[in-house]
Amino acid sequence: MESIIKISSEQGFSQTWAPADIATAPPTLKLVDFVIPANTGTYDLGSCFINLNMEILPGANANMNPGSSTVGDALYNDEIVLQERAGPIAYMGDVAQMVRNADMTCSERGMVESIRRVGLLRSVLWNMENDKAEQHDGNNNIGTFFGRRGIGARTSSFLQIMGNNTSVTGVADTSIKASRISRDMRINLSDLFGVGSALWNTDIYGATRIHLELMPQNLRVFTLGGNEQADTFTGQGQNAAYGAIVDYTVAAGKQLPNTEALGSTNPLVTTLTYEDFQLNMPFFVGQAIQCDFTNTAGAQVAYSIIDAIEYNLGTNATNPPAGTGQVRITTRDPLYTNLTGGAEDITGITIKALNSDNATTAIRINNAEIVLSNLPSVNGPDGIDYRTYSTEETQGAGALTFNKQIIVEPNAQNLIVANCDTGANVADKNWTSYRMSIDNVDVTGNRDVAQRQPLHRERILRTFNNRGQDISNLSLDLIGVAGTQGGANQIPFDPIFETLPLTQDQKIVNFKITQDGGGAEDVVFFKELVKTI
Repeated sequence: MESIIKISSEQGFSQTWAPADIATAPPTLKLVDFVIPANTGTYDLGSCFINLNMEILPGANANMNPGSSTVGDALYNDEIVLQERAGPIAYMGDVAQMVRNADMTCSERGMVESIRRVGLLRSVLWNMENDKAEQHDGNNNIGTFFGRRGIGARTSSFLQIMGNNTSVTGVADTSIKASRISRDMRINLSDLFGVGSALWNTDIYGATRIHLELMPQNLRVFTLGGNEQADTFTGQGQNAAYGAIVDYTVAAGKQLPNTEALGSTNPLVTTLTYEDFQLNMPFFVGQAIQCDFTNTAGAQVAYSIIDAIEYNLGTNATNPPAGTGQVRITTRDPLYTNLTGGAEDITGITIKALNSDNATTAIRINNAEIVLSNLPSVNGPDGIDYRTYSTEETQGAGALTFNKQIIVEPNAQNLIVANCDTGANVADKNWTSYRMSIDNVDVTGNRDVAQRQPLHRERILRTFNNRGQDISNLSLDLIGVAGTQGGANQIPFDPIFETLPLTQDQKIVNFKITQDGGGAEDVVFFKELVKTI
């Protein structure tokens, strides 16, 4: 019978840092080690993984009233993302992209695998091996989100969402609300090592050490919201903003009475009507919001949190509900109190998600552990054939035309070239064409391989066929995670794949790439090797 064993990292891996302070106070813990004990039987490495338990500590938005109960209670739709360069766009990716270098050694056989720039390699392969649905919905991703709550709307994987806390009779339970959660960020051993899918017999190989160098300094926090007053819902024949709220006017059916408050005693009612509001509406109970409106004194701005959400305006007692499909939102604190002495018009009401304070929001890694699948009744093999990589890193020094000659091992069967910014883990550096020869034989005849043209895609398909692997995604686009709900999310990336013949001797590979502006920076060669332990 399979048994699950958890082993904590030798370093007691735990730290907190603010991404805004990366330049002056970066995270200091980057090395993490795990030891699988000798003579403890066989492990199914394909079911083993490393957990990094992480959470977000949001800084309170400065616009929240310091004397209000909302400050410490407010929730923000924050997500941890992997950002390779400055700007509003990060990339959705595999958690393994957090790893810079990975080593695996065992006491009886020595070094098993040592892969440099494994995060960059994993970024390339993950985007080719997973289709867009798998990338969006995977639980082991960085920058992922739950659900598709609105067009372009995203929900953080670090929130337990509560979209409704009101009974069918219209009674709200304000104790029911969303909450922040810590989350296990999972790195599969099979994503790091070629032997990561094998049965590993510690009676044969002895104590096994897994050593990782992480890159937590590339983690950032994005708020997945803040544009709801402009993003429009086009479903059900509608075309209105998510954050549009019905006016308080005679024409709309009701003015704001004297001495009464907007948001609390007089809730906000959405202009939009929903058939499935918990799928499509981007707001949730406990969320910090900004409300813009106009009263007799002019344009106003107020802040609070959502205390209650009710569908169908109190008409949920029938099955199916027979109401309008609108959503009623009640705020914890008044957004505005009418003290004019008479009923007042409130117009142009919109709401949007409030962002946490970027300067003080922090990321915390609570612990690191390896989760092992032990098979006590199984005797693992004493020999394993596996696929691994040797890495050659080069610097283009900004050259628009970059030439490089590399020596490739006899047992190398494929070559992956990642063209990226210096130190980055995403192969999104633009280029126009490349040419490659092996032992002075041009692999494509007398033709350059042009970026994104049929020959480029044919070389990729040819390589995956040589790997004995199907390809799931040939779009050559990364999924971007933007700080706004409707941010662009298709970012071009263009890795290079070529097959190599198995030979008795080393192979000489000549490679030439022509850049499109900016010049070459990191050009990293991953030589895919067939090995046996």
